[in-house]
Amino acid sequence: MFSKDQTAGRVVCLADYGRVTMGAIVPITNELYADVEAWMAEGNTLSEFDGYPEIPMTPEQLQDWRENATVSAFQAQQALDELGYIEQVEAIMTDPATPAKTKRAWKLAQEFRRMSPTVLELAGALGLSEVEIDTLFQHALTIEA
Repeated sequence: MFSKDQTAGRVVCLADYGRVTMGAIVPITNELYADVEAWMAEGNTLSEFDGYPEIPMTPEQLQDWRENATVSAFQAQQALDELGYIEQVEAIMTDPATPAKTKRAWKLAQEFRRMSPTVLELAGALGLSEVEIDTLFQHALTIEA
């Protein structure tokens, strides 16, 4: 069984079929999409898209994700706004005690890395846990300008 994300042009495998395993995300340009077409040729229809499955990461995968997750400045600011943190961050930026480097990074950076000193400093000032920072970055990655 498959569902199709119409906007992204890919399907999500909801149950093992052929070479495609449950949870796989298959773009129409991938060679495995032939298995999806074979499944549809058998008379099956794509189910309504209900989002991507949550696939748990191993601790090593999570650490790798954290070390490589990067969002644009726009994505970061929009996510902070949508999740209710932007006013606190703006207050931190106007606080005379905030280091000049942090203020400069906030003002001039084009992107933010999950494990950067600025992100970790701001997260600490906001009282965010590691999981909350991850959630903020995961949300930011879904935002398009």
